[in-house]
Amino acid sequence: MNQLRADLIDQIKESGTCIPADLASALSPAVCCLEEWRPHWLDLPDVERLRIGQTWHRPVKGSIFNLRFENRLGLAQIQPYAGGKPLCRAVTVEIISPKFPTPAQHFAFFKSLLDDLYARGTRLPFDLTGPTERGVREALQPPTPLFVLHFLSQYGACLRSALGMVQARPHRCLAEETERLPLAQASQANADVLRDIIRSPERWVRTDQDLLLARQLGGYAPTTIRQHVSIESLDTPENRFVRHFLRQLLVSAQELLGQHWWGKVPPQRRAHVRAITERIHRACRHPMFDAVGAMRYLPLSSQVLLRRDGYRTLLDLWRRFHCARRPLFGRLQQAIEVRDIATLYEMWVFFALTEEIQLTLGEIPRVELETSVEHGLSWKAKARFTRGRVLVYNRGFRTKSYSVWLRPDFSWMEHGELRVVLDAKFRLDRLPTADEEDSFEATAKRADLYKMHTYRDALQGVRAAVAIYPGSETLFFHKPSGPSNALTLEELLTCDVSGIGALPMKPIIEET
Repeated sequence: MNQLRADLIDQIKESGTCIPADLASALSPAVCCLEEWRPHWLDLPDVERLRIGQTWHRPVKGSIFNLRFENRLGLAQIQPYAGGKPLCRAVTVEIISPKFPTPAQHFAFFKSLLDDLYARGTRLPFDLTGPTERGVREALQPPTPLFVLHFLSQYGACLRSALGMVQARPHRCLAEETERLPLAQASQANADVLRDIIRSPERWVRTDQDLLLARQLGGYAPTTIRQHVSIESLDTPENRFVRHFLRQLLVSAQELLGQHWWGKVPPQRRAHVRAITERIHRACRHPMFDAVGAMRYLPLSSQVLLRRDGYRTLLDLWRRFHCARRPLFGRLQQAIEVRDIATLYEMWVFFALTEEIQLTLGEIPRVELETSVEHGLSWKAKARFTRGRVLVYNRGFRTKSYSVWLRPDFSWMEHGELRVVLDAKFRLDRLPTADEEDSFEATAKRADLYKMHTYRDALQGVRAAVAIYPGSETLFFHKPSGPSNALTLEELLTCDVSGIGALPMKPIIEET
């Protein structure tokens, strides 16, 4: 098995590009880089299939495998199988775009894209709306720091108010404790008390008092008697829930403050988050929690949590906080972990478009991230501007023929009507050349323009459809006048522009 894995690594390295020493740590655990769209040939005797992610590959002839990664960037695992069982540990590779001549340039784009995405994401005020209660449960995976930032920014004041109400009037319950009291203070003489007296002769002492109990015990009487005492206790399931939720928030908030992009958050928002973090820290040390134990179960059916002021708000915030398990932020975190540049670029475009439109219109949008059990935050996120103008992320539309649904990445709506479609296109499509079918030429636009024609012609009300790609050249085909390379985003959205095209949009790559 070790020999097979070593042979597999050697062949992959021969077919790919070695990772520079200074990028070995950054691109770990990849052993080398393989170029997207290029065929990679492997000769693996005794291997029946190769598993790459969720895809199975069989040999094209004998023991020869042809691997070709299309529209896929980032980490990929290659694992050989035979007889339905893995033959060795998977080998991890980094799929890089042919758009970048070297792994260093590929990684530089990834890093710049990620840095700019976080910078833009921290500047925009998000409204986390519409959490679905059904199916929300305790999850092992912590929320992403970017989600925590927006959660504390939006709900900090609400959280502070709820904590004040809970601490001012905490929920108590009557609890029964057993204490040993002097004989003179005893008020109960039931069967349990008498049984305890008889079973504890070591606490008897001789007495001269004429007591019925002493006469029964031959002149002896107990010094103390076990009694059941009713007291008010703060150790309730509801207070355990509050304590547990506060500790979750505190851990997540402290992790947020240690993020490398924390310094890019606007100063006013940083001050707000620090203030609410300190408020949570003080709440965790409040004396009411001194006698409160650990949470054993979630009391979601408690009438106190459902109805009582303060507690009801904290339960609602807990449900919203656990929407962190859903995309957009969950999907973003996953894309970061596997270095999925195409997905990150699509999300970056949403942030970048929102800010560009904000500058164009001179107004701050209300950015909504709707949540649901089915789709989470990745569907129908909106940036709302005045006069009924909305940028919508990943909304589906029925075509004019009513035969199929199309789902462009971004839709510009005016008063509820679709006007402009924008699609993020990071991938580098390759099309056959005219003289040689098996030869491929790189293009950043042709296939994307075909897709824009589909949107423009098939969707009702669309006057323009544009691909957003990480290039430098603008190309737009005006319906009446033909091609142009001078279109701006402002003209596309605010003027009566009709046609299809491609607009460049990419983060600035810092020189190292």
